[in-house]
Amino acid sequence: MNDWPDHEQLLSRFRDWLTQTQAECASLDEYSVEDELPHEKVGLYQLTEQLTALRHDVKLLTKTSRGLEERNEATLLSMNAAIDQFRTVTPQQEAAAQEAARPLVAAIIALDESLVRGRRVIEQARRRILEDWHVELQEVRNRLDTLYRTQPWWRRALIGPWHRATRDVYAEHSLNTGRDIFDSLLEGYDLIQNRLQRTMQEQAIVRMQCVAKQADPHCMTVVEVVNDPAHPPGAVVEEVRPGYYWNENVFRFAEVKAVGQR
Repeated sequence: MNDWPDHEQLLSRFRDWLTQTQAECASLDEYSVEDELPHEKVGLYQLTEQLTALRHDVKLLTKTSRGLEERNEATLLSMNAAIDQFRTVTPQQEAAAQEAARPLVAAIIALDESLVRGRRVIEQARRRILEDWHVELQEVRNRLDTLYRTQPWWRRALIGPWHRATRDVYAEHSLNTGRDIFDSLLEGYDLIQNRLQRTMQEQAIVRMQCVAKQADPHCMTVVEVVNDPAHPPGAVVEEVRPGYYWNENVFRFAEVKAVGQR
């Protein structure tokens, strides 16, 4: 029976709890009723009034949402109609723009063709003139040698080195002068052609490469059939008039010479 708690100890603890609770209640009593937040009494009438106002607000929101939805649907229909109209107008505008640009493309192609032909003519003239100069220089060398041989032996012995040096300097100077003239002209052609090539790349203009390829009726016109055993039948051996692509489409057919069937 010694395990039971002490009655006096329990009563002392209970007395302390009562004292603490009384002190807390006394501290709560210090707050006045006026300090409490104002509140309204809630009854059935107030509850019905608030529910009616809430229902009215919900109806207004629903009506507004339906109006917004109808306006959005109308806007979407208008946008779809405008998009369809733009889709129909864009191809027409592109076709009109391409048709308006065709004269410019044709002028660029004509300029490129003229420059290529002009360069070819200059290179042919360069080869022909240099060959003629070689012949003339050889004649001059022969005339100088003939004049040198007519001199007495003692004079030939004195002027021999000078004669050979003079002859070589004259020949080298004449050839270099001719080469410099044509090299300067071709360099100017290179600058013009490079600028034109950049313009052609910007405008998607491409010159066809036909030589050594099979004749293609979709982009080439065979103007002459030749017999060349060194090439297979149908191979293009010469380009009479170049062809061009514009925006990956054939703008002008190429005129070529091709090997016939054996």
